[in-house]
Amino acid sequence: MPRAVRLLTMDTVGYSKWGGGLEEVPGGHQGRWGQRLLFLGLVLVVATVLWALILSILVSKASVERGALLGHQDLLRTNGLGTQALLQRARTELGEAQAKLIQQESALKELSDRVTQSLAKAGRDREDIRSELFRALEAIRLGNSSCEECPASWLPFQGSCYLFSVERATWEESQRQCAGAGAHLVIVGDLEEQGFLSRNTRGRGYWLGLRAVRRARKIQGYQWVDGVPLSFSHWNVGEPNDSLGREDCAMMLRTGMWNDAPCDNERDNWICEKRRSC
Repeated sequence: MPRAVRLLTMDTVGYSKWGGGLEEVPGGHQGRWGQRLLFLGLVLVVATVLWALILSILVSKASVERGALLGHQDLLRTNGLGTQALLQRARTELGEAQAKLIQQESALKELSDRVTQSLAKAGRDREDIRSELFRALEAIRLGNSSCEECPASWLPFQGSCYLFSVERATWEESQRQCAGAGAHLVIVGDLEEQGFLSRNTRGRGYWLGLRAVRRARKIQGYQWVDGVPLSFSHWNVGEPNDSLGREDCAMMLRTGMWNDAPCDNERDNWICEKRRSC
């Protein structure tokens, strides 16, 4: 048999499983490759379907999550707008409350000023009434022939006796000198009494019975030696100025105007005052 024919015959004939002889296999090599290609095609189809199913699930899940995120974003935007509206309303209410508080503070200050002015006026009226009553009583007493005359060197005025010293001393020493004579440093009640004193200054400076009331190193007011707060005053221009924070005592200048000075100043005279006794 020719070689080509023999090879062709061997290509279409297989070996027998048991006898070792050749056995014919239908289709040969072409049949086996066709089955393999069909199997691979089925595998690819199944894999494609699975991937398509997985992708659809993933896309669906991503779509749901995206929708949820958009919903949360809208909710946050809505809440943010609501919060801004609340903040704006709170700012408006706070501004209105502050405006009302300012108005109330202004009204309270005005009321406090009125009360202070009324109290000051009432104090002045009380002192005026006290002075007028005292003068009336003294006038009645002066009508009695048993009233004592002012001592020598003392000047009479409206029921009182006044001594203008020729010596000089500190405020404390001056007050002691007056007390030793049964008197006190002069208390000036009104402009008439001030005029009387000014006419008798004799070109000197004199201590008055007036001292500063100081708290925490600051002057809160002035008080006479009898404990009555200052109502009538005759201060010089720019006084009292509490120079160097140590001018607690009041004195009358040569012009009759008042000035504050250190209480330990020894360059001034003093004026004593006492009521005439009947």
